Amino acid sequence: MRERTDLLFYGHDLSDVLRANLEGAKTDLDQIPETQFIQSSDSDIVEHVYSKREVIPLELYEDQKEMEIQETQVDVRHDFNRAIFDKSRPCMIAGLRITVIVPFSGDANLWRYRPSAFTLNPPRGQVRVSRDINIGHLEIVLERPSDSLGDGGEIKREVESTLRSVQNYLSNIRGEVDAHNKQLREHIQEYTANRRTRLGRHTEVVKVLNIPLRKRADVPDLAALPIKRKLVKPLPLALEKSAEWGIREEDYAHILNVIRHEGRSFEATPGTFVKHDEEELRDIILAHLNGHYEGDASGETFRRTGKTDIRIEFENRSAFVGECKVWRGPKQLIEAIDQLLGYMTWRDCKAALIVFNRDVAGFSGLQLAMENSLETHPTFAGRVRIDHPGEWRVRVRSGQDMDCEIILHVFLFNLYVLKKTKETAKVQK
Repeated sequence: MRERTDLLFYGHDLSDVLRANLEGAKTDLDQIPETQFIQSSDSDIVEHVYSKREVIPLELYEDQKEMEIQETQVDVRHDFNRAIFDKSRPCMIAGLRITVIVPFSGDANLWRYRPSAFTLNPPRGQVRVSRDINIGHLEIVLERPSDSLGDGGEIKREVESTLRSVQNYLSNIRGEVDAHNKQLREHIQEYTANRRTRLGRHTEVVKVLNIPLRKRADVPDLAALPIKRKLVKPLPLALEKSAEWGIREEDYAHILNVIRHEGRSFEATPGTFVKHDEEELRDIILAHLNGHYEGDASGETFRRTGKTDIRIEFENRSAFVGECKVWRGPKQLIEAIDQLLGYMTWRDCKAALIVFNRDVAGFSGLQLAMENSLETHPTFAGRVRIDHPGEWRVRVRSGQDMDCEIILHVFLFNLYVLKKTKETAKVQK
């Protein structure tokens, strides 16, 4: 009897696992400390819990499959076409091992779960996972005696049959996972609203009692909720092409949201931050970005590689670039955009220009100057509507391919502090 260690989609029922994941999301939300929960917005809480509990469907890249072959010894004691009478011990003869290697992305745990629709003869294979649980390879291993290899047609048909079976399972799993992820977000939103209501009732009780709450001396104040997410690295499009790494649109939006939150924190206490130069402001943002994203230093984390820029890199190519500048006029703004365009070498690059105002008193006029300056850039191709004040999103043409348009998101944060003079000091007194 063959061992079941290489059976795919054989183990726990997927529906039970997904149901437990919904319950786990509620536990995650309830374990957020009360103070931290209150200080965080509902949307940040939902994204935080969702990013921990989201299930990434499996995607198999058959067009990138490879093959390895090696000589081996094959046990033929159960071959009915051979006259082998003692089947209690192995009968080894020379043979060939063929290993078909197919890359995949998605949650590798899904290979061990059985979807609602399944067969009694699931496919077989070995799953190899890299350090990133969302990237790996499926290995389909076939062993044949050398004297029965034939022209390879039978082996080809078995590989194709196994891959068809795998793809059918993946399709069934994807349907259940997609429905689960939609339900997951809705459940987290409901859990968040319910806990917010409970905490509101608790607050009302405190107000009625009108007795100060005792604070423990050994417990620090909690900052707003950090959101831990993983950047999912896509596989290359084809084997003969070099890898072009990128980030998802939702990750780009989240990066911008982290920068937005940090910049508004600067604006809330400008006196604390106006003393910093471009590099120091960059390092503060860099630290917060690395607090939100986790991954290996080779390509997933934010690293500083220039004087003022923040990047996600792989093999000296940038998937995200953020440039920090202090406003010094339209000419320097144009130069900063040119600098960003110099970093961008392929279509999937996403960028942000973060501009700090330290010296201009009229911020409304400065915003108008910023808008006009962006439109005067030689590669300006149009604006993209956004709803955040003090921010712009524009389409610019790549410096290396004028037919390629790049989306550039621009922030303008106001750190201007009125300098005190003897006259203003007297007035304040």
